[in-house]
Amino acid sequence: MIRIPLILLVLSLAPLGALAAQGPDSTAAVLARGKRVFEGRGLCFSCHGKAGEGLLGPTTALAEGKWIHTQGKRENIVALIKTGIEATKSKSGTVMPPRGGSRLTDAEVEAVASYVITLAKQRKL
Repeated sequence: MIRIPLILLVLSLAPLGALAAQGPDSTAAVLARGKRVFEGRGLCFSCHGKAGEGLLGPTTALAEGKWIHTQGKRENIVALIKTGIEATKSKSGTVMPPRGGSRLTDAEVEAVASYVITLAKQRKL
């Protein structure tokens, strides 16, 4: 009799382990969220392009693997997204509004920063 409840307990816990591995903070989940925000309400794609190709010229390209306004570290990218870039400090002369001008949450900014790093790593050689 004790075996059945024990087996049921073990079986019921197995999916929880799988869910924990794919939880909301997993790398895949963060990157997926970053991509959704980048291509959607974050409005990042408007200047940077959906693939990071830079729609306003080479200074807005993210897929080139060259960092212009930051050193390319995640914490620097997060800070840059949060504060934006004034036109006078922008290499393209174009303003990047704080948080993309779309009231992104800190979690969304962090997810976008992680996604932007993956765009830079996908540069064409």
